[in-house]
Amino acid sequence: MINLNQEQVHQAYQQLIEQFNQARLVGDTNRVPLLKRLVAALGHPEQHYHVIHIAGTNGKGSTGAMLGAILEQQGYRVGRFSSPAIINDREQLQVNHQWISEAAFLDGYAEILPVVQRLGLAATDISIFEWQFLICLIWFKNEGVTYAILEAGLGGLTDATNAISAPQLTVFTKIALDHTQILGDTITKIATQKSKIIKPGTVAVTLADQAPDALTVLQREADQQGVRLVAPTATMTIDQLTPTHMVITGYSDLFDWSQLQLNVTGQFQAQNLALVLTAVAVLRQQHVVISDDTVRTGLQQIQLPDRLTEVKQTPLTLVDVAHNPDGMRALVSSLTAMVPGQHVIWILGVLADKAVTEMLETLIPTAKQIFTVTPANPQRALPAAELTKQIQQLAPTLNVQTMSDMPTALASAQQNWTKADIIVVSGSFYVARELAAIGAD
Repeated sequence: MINLNQEQVHQAYQQLIEQFNQARLVGDTNRVPLLKRLVAALGHPEQHYHVIHIAGTNGKGSTGAMLGAILEQQGYRVGRFSSPAIINDREQLQVNHQWISEAAFLDGYAEILPVVQRLGLAATDISIFEWQFLICLIWFKNEGVTYAILEAGLGGLTDATNAISAPQLTVFTKIALDHTQILGDTITKIATQKSKIIKPGTVAVTLADQAPDALTVLQREADQQGVRLVAPTATMTIDQLTPTHMVITGYSDLFDWSQLQLNVTGQFQAQNLALVLTAVAVLRQQHVVISDDTVRTGLQQIQLPDRLTEVKQTPLTLVDVAHNPDGMRALVSSLTAMVPGQHVIWILGVLADKAVTEMLETLIPTAKQIFTVTPANPQRALPAAELTKQIQQLAPTLNVQTMSDMPTALASAQQNWTKADIIVVSGSFYVARELAAIGAD
């Protein structure tokens, strides 16, 4: 920004964020055609780099982070667009793990606004997520990235990221039930929404152990678009699992790897890794240079906050953003394998529009005690007192306490901790964000 000092840039950035239309505007089928017009009017910035488009219910962030770490380790300049943010909205736009600066965000906005206005639109006709997406396309071009990894925010058909041209790869992580009010109440309906990001000219990648109904939908859409769907059966063995890292051996028709060490953890990461190794194999088929050493080293450089992350050693405190039944099952399974015999003191906060009962039924058998909190999302949060009531209905003898805020909940959990316990903070991205804001100490 010309002639503005750092404080003035910060003030201008904060004012801009407050002015944005905060509505996601998802589910409106007119949004993507509108955004396609905008992207075209901007000169298709996404055609200046290779794009990997990722959609799915769970695992998008992990898959994107692994792929990004590998490509960056090879020496490529890598942009990543992901959501939601944990600490700061700017973390959703990164180049080689560096967040977009406030000044660069303002510059991107200033470059795009005249184009928006030429199309007869006001700035508030574009949602904040759509602005972030458009700015990321421009910023990645200006930064000269080689690869851009774009994660769909919600669904696929009506998601802002579907406004791009055909990407080099289209990757589908695990598809499960979530956001059912918007995407549909069956795997088939949800997969249909997500499958609509497949475009002629791309190669689609998923795994054979995808939900059968989802795999059927993805194959049908790929066939209709004349696109190859790569979905190999992979055998993944976890050789070591700790609160800070894991070692995995895996093979399929496309890859054969032994003793890969990852600096992330959780049984669910084995499936994400299989998808990443499949994507790497397909990129190699496309003559992209990615060495074996790069894969091994890159997987030890993953930066992925709050996906089963150890935030404190004593008392052992873990945080995970599990926020739907599939994610909670994966979390509980990982906890059972990682720290067998440990009792879990949960700090739990959820959104009201989630499948809360099914999540609770999964975690309650592990719980020694649960402290409930209200996520910092007034429109969607389930009040802590209501969550407590629901838990007590399912488990009348379980010790459940309603907490006023995260600091109080954390202090209470630490006071009740013994060496036979672990503290787990989960239920929502918003809860993870609150813990990140105060720290685990």
